[in-house]
Amino acid sequence: MNQVEHIEDAIVDGSEGFFDHVEIRSDLHTTICIARDFYDFLVKFGDTPNADDVDYMMGTIRSGMDEFFSLAYICRCIDTGSVTWSFAPHAHWDFSVLRESFMRVFEHLDSPNVSAVDRLASLFVLTHLELVFLAHHFPSVFFEEMANEPRSIAEARSDLSELLTDISELRAGRLSSEDLRVRVQARKSKWKS
Repeated sequence: MNQVEHIEDAIVDGSEGFFDHVEIRSDLHTTICIARDFYDFLVKFGDTPNADDVDYMMGTIRSGMDEFFSLAYICRCIDTGSVTWSFAPHAHWDFSVLRESFMRVFEHLDSPNVSAVDRLASLFVLTHLELVFLAHHFPSVFFEEMANEPRSIAEARSDLSELLTDISELRAGRLSSEDLRVRVQARKSKWKS
């Protein structure tokens, strides 16, 4: 059994049927998967991920936004007793502290003898930290590796037109995700030159 399944099963087994509905279970699964992906990202890149890796992780976090909010909305009715759903605000950005906190809480999430409610509370702390990461890097990660020389509005509009055409082709099935990625990378290279 992999780690995501272990965490999910531990929450489901201790929830007295709360996650029996397929959509609720799917929201839980997605939220755990993204937490695991972020954990892996933090382990792999340490305190110095590059802009492309940050951009990829931001996309992963954004992909679960609906599931995060749906799960939080559904779980608001759970009586937590002494467990709190509130989290410490992160008034000052410090990636090293966020990284250390996330890794510690994720490892707690996977610990034995943790109640389902405590695991859910920990999962929401992790999601909160993911959103802090996302908020900090938006939109700077998109501009970080741009050329030092500003581009004209006409050049930006031309690039936007090309990108919108690519997205239309992707949606119509005439372009693969990999082809789109290659085209975007080619445009980035053009901007840098």
